[in-house]
Amino acid sequence: MRLGQQKHALALECAREVLASLWPEPFSIEQRYRYYPHALLLETVGREEAARLLAQGCGHELWRTIKPDIVLHANRDLLRSAVTLDFKFPCPDTNLPQWTRYGANSAYAGKGQGEVYEAALGGEAVIVSPRVGVVLR
Repeated sequence: MRLGQQKHALALECAREVLASLWPEPFSIEQRYRYYPHALLLETVGREEAARLLAQGCGHELWRTIKPDIVLHANRDLLRSAVTLDFKFPCPDTNLPQWTRYGANSAYAGKGQGEVYEAALGGEAVIVSPRVGVVLR
């Protein structure tokens, strides 16, 4: 698990460097969003706010949040996505990368990450994995 976290951190840093020179629109890395699907409401949750809630033992306040790896924003709108990217490092590496399904206790129970990302942010949600490259939904 630790190796996967290290791969993830390295991939995000590499992506940040590449996107800074290639993507003309803004992009977000590991931005947390609070998403209310029935109200079609999406809002950002700052890193400081998330850290404060966790430090105060109020992690349940993050229950309705999503945190995609990278969001390439559309038309300079920080609440809309042109493409949402999520890095997957399956273990063992013979496993195929796949979207995580939200469990029964989640606000998005039974849905896949990609499905929720697309509903919340618009745009296409894509898996990026070293084994198979880019996997479309």
